[in-house]
Amino acid sequence: MENKGEWVEIPPIPGALVINVGDMLQVWSNGRYKSAEHRVRTTSTKSRVSIPIFVSPQATQKIAPFPQVVEKDGVARYREFVFADYMNSFFGNAHDGKKSLEFAEANAA
Repeated sequence: MENKGEWVEIPPIPGALVINVGDMLQVWSNGRYKSAEHRVRTTSTKSRVSIPIFVSPQATQKIAPFPQVVEKDGVARYREFVFADYMNSFFGNAHDGKKSLEFAEANAA
């Protein structure tokens, strides 16, 4: 969310499937898909099922927006980086919303 500290409650839709994408898909798509900072509030009266699935590139894998997307957009919003550098940044800094992805922004290089 744009306003730090504010969470927006999204009412559940019965039978809906919600998929939250991660930071790498945001980079690969040059920002077309936004990774989600996610949290859930449960209740004692309704059940909820979450199935987290984490798929990560190899530590030495170079990550950058797909060239075809950059060509369409006209500008790369993220620079190329090595996945291990992202993980070091993610775990080496205090978690603060989507700040973990800032180091990969093109203007941060």
